[in-house]
Amino acid sequence: MSVLITGSSSYIGKNLIDFLEKNKVDYIGIDLTKPYTNKCIKMSILDTKIGTKIKKKITSIIHLAAISSDQLSVKKPQLSYEVNILGSMNLIRFAKKRNINNFIFASTEWVYGTFKKNQIKSIKSKIYIEKLESTYAKTKAMMEKIIFDSELNYSILRFGIIYGKKKSNFSAVESLAEQVKKKKIISVFSKKTSRSFIHIDDIIRAIILSMSHKNKQILDIQGPSLVNLETIIKLSSKLLNKNVKILEKDKKKCSIRHINSGISNKILKFKPKVTIDKGIREILNIQ
Repeated sequence: MSVLITGSSSYIGKNLIDFLEKNKVDYIGIDLTKPYTNKCIKMSILDTKIGTKIKKKITSIIHLAAISSDQLSVKKPQLSYEVNILGSMNLIRFAKKRNINNFIFASTEWVYGTFKKNQIKSIKSKIYIEKLESTYAKTKAMMEKIIFDSELNYSILRFGIIYGKKKSNFSAVESLAEQVKKKKIISVFSKKTSRSFIHIDDIIRAIILSMSHKNKQILDIQGPSLVNLETIIKLSSKLLNKNVKILEKDKKKCSIRHINSGISNKILKFKPKVTIDKGIREILNIQ
């Protein structure tokens, strides 16, 4: 019995496979890019012959594949809808035919749209697809509704902003830590812009925990706490023993996305372990 991972060559996919390999869990990975391991194959989620090409008994699907680039989504919106919607629906049909009753879908916190000042959102917040600005967020929100209406047991995981030590991911945490290494002046719109950054190791833990939950559920997967850009820069500067000046280009463009993941953490029995200090030390390779 195996786990099917779509988007197996993605940042999350590679880290998930590393975990499964270490723990001797069988899997099959599919992706359009170069296969990450010999258990991965080059295949599109739009391939209608997926059922004949994958012979193994599949017990769970972890659906990570998507066009997530905002730039590509703007240039090729039709392709984004085809891959993110039609490709996902193809997987749902495959799951139903094979009686795979554990469908884990990687969604995003961006389905919540914009935040007003001091606003806090959670899985209880209503999603307004028509108000979402990016094609990526719209397609994820649309797929959540399609999965919700399916007869599958599912876990929809709304991931926060992911960071980690591997270069294939590049959030504000990695970007600012690397800038502190090279520059004396760091330019940001507002140093108080805040996110609940979540380390890739915690993302993998949340996915693994969701595999044992057979209930239909939507969950927020966030980091331990809100962290602003100033904190990231100051922590990096302290660890590197450097004096760095922060230049704010427009303080009014301060963006704070506060998502209360307490309900989700309780359901999943999940608590993020990697603090921002530990994560930055890892990125900078400092013990």
